[in-house]
Amino acid sequence: MIHSITIDKENDLVTEITQDINDAAGIKANLLEAVATVKMYQKIDFYPLAPPTFLEDVMGNFAQMGMSKHLTISDNTYHDIFGYPGCTRVWELPLSLRDQVEAALVGYKVNYDTETWDILEVTPLED
Repeated sequence: MIHSITIDKENDLVTEITQDINDAAGIKANLLEAVATVKMYQKIDFYPLAPPTFLEDVMGNFAQMGMSKHLTISDNTYHDIFGYPGCTRVWELPLSLRDQVEAALVGYKVNYDTETWDILEVTPLED
């Protein structure tokens, strides 16, 4: 999840990127909240046609986390983009800047129990 991006337009450089959640503990808390929300909806039979899934419903819909760097920068969410007037989403930026944003994102590996959806471990990915 991207919060803000600062760009030096003259030099075609991304000078700063801030993600909404910056550590494994924050990711885990966000996921735990999303799991609780999905389970609550499931309990009240909000999913009458298909059972919820961890990846789509928990991570995608409720935790609002991109499943890859590419999906994160392709997201239609509005971002605070400073230094590049007229752009409010990463995918609106020129390719060279999008590549810089994608490279600067920090990802996390999430281990969870596939039956209970208990979050077992969240660790930063090494590039």
